[in-house]
Amino acid sequence: MSLAEGVAGRIAYKFYASAAITPGTAAVSSSDLGASDGQILRRVASTLALTKDTYESQEIRLDRQRGDFRHGVKRATGNISGELSPLTYEQLFEASMRGTWAAAITASQSDFTSVSAVNSTSKFIFSAGNPVTKGFRVGMGIRFSSLSDSDNNSKNFIITAFGGTSNRELTVYPAPDDMTADSSFTLTSVGRSLIIPASSHVSRKVAVEVWNQDVDIARLFTECRVGGFNLQLPPTGLSTVEFEFLGRDMETYSGGSAPFLTAPAAATTTGLLAAVNGMLRVSGERVAVITGLNIQHQAALTGDPVVGSDLLPEIFVGRHLVSGQLTALFEDVDLIDDFRNESEIELLAYLTTTTAVNSPAMTFFLPRIKLGGASLADQGEGAQIITLPFTALKYETAVATAGIENTTLQIWDSEVTS
Repeated sequence: MSLAEGVAGRIAYKFYASAAITPGTAAVSSSDLGASDGQILRRVASTLALTKDTYESQEIRLDRQRGDFRHGVKRATGNISGELSPLTYEQLFEASMRGTWAAAITASQSDFTSVSAVNSTSKFIFSAGNPVTKGFRVGMGIRFSSLSDSDNNSKNFIITAFGGTSNRELTVYPAPDDMTADSSFTLTSVGRSLIIPASSHVSRKVAVEVWNQDVDIARLFTECRVGGFNLQLPPTGLSTVEFEFLGRDMETYSGGSAPFLTAPAAATTTGLLAAVNGMLRVSGERVAVITGLNIQHQAALTGDPVVGSDLLPEIFVGRHLVSGQLTALFEDVDLIDDFRNESEIELLAYLTTTTAVNSPAMTFFLPRIKLGGASLADQGEGAQIITLPFTALKYETAVATAGIENTTLQIWDSEVTS
């Protein structure tokens, strides 16, 4: 008889066609979910498990022993963690933030007349139009074609700021080649971006299956909602992400019935992201002294038991609370003063899979954060590290002013296309 090994476990998920949860009634997996389709998920670990409330009798008996023990409301709860890569967690980010990936944008000389580039200021400059009105945003990747300077063609540039009349000056990374005004070009956004929306939040419901192939047993965690996520961006390792889940039940399948999801799409093959590849901007300046960064998106998942059913009547998703922590080499007083003065600053992390041009990439943009501390422990003989916890707030200024969405967190993924 075989014993299960971790390397033989397959995790796959599938979203239900309807996000609704019916109190007192479980969804029927064969019809409400369906066994076809789904997506295999790359992972490091999963703690998903079925748990139940339990109650034991407090009755005092002459035989001095416990006479009864009962099961109550059940829940599927736990986390799935993995190494961060573009495209892989597209749908889970969408479900967690309760938004929808924005469609790609295309523009040309008909929108902006002409475009020039200045290497020293790292800018593209349009002579007419308004790129913000067209839909371009800070943190988004863009790509030109048909420009007279071939080095500026077919290259991913990340928008880091807008300026000038009608937002016609785009500060980008990396810096473009110097280029005189060109009136024949096409400009497109690369991939798609996702925000925590201010309204019209989208509720989603997902099933997650863990299939241990060597023992041919599958556990299907049903009617789950995705909660928050935790991003860890270390300076000397791969970036990681962990998602929280809360569901209503678990079904088991074995032998010829396992797995339940019969034809999920293959796992993604995009490269892994490392914090040493890319760029980090804090308060509008590129910095190279950050020794660590984590971003935590909390969206509390709750469900209250009811009389007459062992199923949660609903799984409620709380507020979107974003916080995190920076650690940095101590070099000047700027970050300390940002804390002392309660300054509002922005944070943009651009992560790539390699150093190659147009390497698959992601950005995480927090347009408005406040530091909650600036702890500096003078110790040891090496570099001195300052620890900077932060809280992110919703950006409230008009989008047209700076090309920044009214949100707490924006994610851009170069590989998301639909």
